[in-house]
Amino acid sequence: MNARAFALIAQEAYSAKPDIGKADSASRAIVRQTDAGLVMAFPGTDNADCFAADFDVIPVPVPGAGEVHRGFLDAWRAISEPVLAAIAGRPVILVGHSLGAAIGIMAAMDMTLAGKPPVAVYAFEPPRVSPDLTIRTLLAKVPMHLYKNGNDLVPNVPLAWQHAGLLTKIGKPLLPFPNVRDHAIERVIAALSAQT
Repeated sequence: MNARAFALIAQEAYSAKPDIGKADSASRAIVRQTDAGLVMAFPGTDNADCFAADFDVIPVPVPGAGEVHRGFLDAWRAISEPVLAAIAGRPVILVGHSLGAAIGIMAAMDMTLAGKPPVAVYAFEPPRVSPDLTIRTLLAKVPMHLYKNGNDLVPNVPLAWQHAGLLTKIGKPLLPFPNVRDHAIERVIAALSAQT
């Protein structure tokens, strides 16, 4: 499977009934068996609970991972037990868009700290997750595929914070300045389609 196929699963996470969590919360996921193996996908911001998680920007310490975004961590930890039970120790690929990308990164962090890292992370339009680089160091051996489309503003926030890996830039900017129009998962899929 390629990045576009994983982006399509990230898109499906918005409309499919969650396999884990509640549809009107920030903490939810779908589980899919694919040709590449088990995939856990987290949708992005589409309700008030999600916006609350996005704006809860207090850094909190996680032993072994440095400081991380409290809202993202809390959204992940609210479903971590059922997600890990669904995985049941099997290899898994974590996928998400926007807030879902950040939740996937938080999941990768906890799994790696537990000695059971994911096979890979596909994070589309991820916001920054930490004010320091400790999480990037922790996840250095996990294949991190972080994508930024055009001039999307979301991967630039919070300002002066760090990503858990290096960003791959895709797509042509819709506007010549930072914007949220380039953020849409449909635009990500179109940009990835143009590459194949």
